[in-house]
Amino acid sequence: MHYNLLTEHWIPVLYHDGTYDRIGIRKALSQAGKIRQIAASNPMDRVAVLRFLLAVLMWCKEDAKSSFAALDEKSAGIPENWLTKLERHKAAFNLLGDGPRFYQDASLQGEKSRPIGDLLVEFPTETKITHFCHVRDMEYGLCPACCALGIIRFCSWANAYGGGRYTSAVNGPTPAYAISHDTTLLRIFYLNCPESMPSIQKPPWLCNYSPQEHNLDFVTVFAWRSRKLWLADPQDHKDRCAYCGETDNLINEHVFTGNWKPPFKTSGNDKKFWKCDPYLILVDNTQSSGNDDDAEESDDITSTEKPQPRSGKRGQPKQTMLGFPSPNAKVATHTRFWRRVLYAKLTSNTTDNEAVCTSITGPAANKGLYQDATSFCIPRDCQLVMIETVNKAVENLNKVLRSSTTNPDRQHPERKAALDVLSPMLEASLKQELNACQEPENFLKDRLQPVVQYVVSTTTPGSPLRRRAAQNEAQILLNKMIEELVEKLNQPSDADTPAAVPDKPTHGRTMGERK
Repeated sequence: MHYNLLTEHWIPVLYHDGTYDRIGIRKALSQAGKIRQIAASNPMDRVAVLRFLLAVLMWCKEDAKSSFAALDEKSAGIPENWLTKLERHKAAFNLLGDGPRFYQDASLQGEKSRPIGDLLVEFPTETKITHFCHVRDMEYGLCPACCALGIIRFCSWANAYGGGRYTSAVNGPTPAYAISHDTTLLRIFYLNCPESMPSIQKPPWLCNYSPQEHNLDFVTVFAWRSRKLWLADPQDHKDRCAYCGETDNLINEHVFTGNWKPPFKTSGNDKKFWKCDPYLILVDNTQSSGNDDDAEESDDITSTEKPQPRSGKRGQPKQTMLGFPSPNAKVATHTRFWRRVLYAKLTSNTTDNEAVCTSITGPAANKGLYQDATSFCIPRDCQLVMIETVNKAVENLNKVLRSSTTNPDRQHPERKAALDVLSPMLEASLKQELNACQEPENFLKDRLQPVVQYVVSTTTPGSPLRRRAAQNEAQILLNKMIEELVEKLNQPSDADTPAAVPDKPTHGRTMGERK
């Protein structure tokens, strides 16, 4: 059975007319102007497939970013004359069949087989969750399309476990990637295609040797080979795929282990990453929330880079990479994550002014095991000073609540827990209306006052009169805190503060030039 990824139907997409389909690599590129988005059900797959398609595109045309300027807004997709390499190297994309196979190593044939569920973290093989389901290992099967999707997912995300037998992706197991979105896949290619970087070595689908830190490029990193495997031949009869439900000749087994090891440390207390990756969300390691009561501030910091000296001084902050909090982190850590990401994007000056929105996608892991996959969009048109003010206001709520008690020097964990429970409601309201904020003082009072009143009323012991007195005291402290923050907000500053992100410009004549 032959299955070539250039032409077979394996990439899930949604067209502008609402039609869902699976298509091959060539069609995804040549018809990108007609496609609304990659439509995989798992958000990790949407990012991994996009990064892989960008790797293929940049391999086919190294000056792809600058060449987009010559394309009309109504172009059907990537021109065929950009994709001539695909036809010349078509055999490199054979997933099955005799001869070399895509991202597979023939030397593994004959070794002990494993369940095909290794390719998709949703299936409970080996040390994954829902252990009682392991009785079905080797019984279910995946269609070739889902196998291809699982292999590509490992390019961007792969958890390292098994004492080194399984290697992580190039940026570690749990990076969060920021992806710019627009109305067509072609525009998404344009917005996310990085500036040209010379290709240093053969692309991963044409070689099987591990690159080193000095010879990394976009194509190599976007299409990283985190797994070494060999797929068993499909069954000779059709059955229903355990993942997508489509009927096809299924694959039940494969040989599976780690492959390319990242050229730098991706675990332990001194994690590193490829700092040139344009989709990573980077902050200073010393950046904190300002909340003295929050002991889990580091739950959503997953990697650290070597110190970046400023003016040649020692002891400067390290650069860190944000990742989604661990599933067992407290609720407030999860719900405030969008604020940390938005602040990081605004301070990095990497916000794409042309994008309709920016999505943040990544896995959440517990002790190396993937347990969740999340994607959300961050607001546009937001000022840095405004998000700083909101951050300080929310992070000082614990102090306000503690100070309104008769024993302000105590920690009062019951109030902290009550505030944590209300944090999803609070963060949702802040995120929904942050862009529409015209009067910061009234905006903060309207959002924070109900939360403070609920917490105080439910945690203050004694008579109703005592609860009312505590609520009044908390209200006074809250108003004072907000007034001080807004006063600082309105003070003129000489700091280099990024202005508000402007509205998306009107579409112009070409892909790279906007009127």
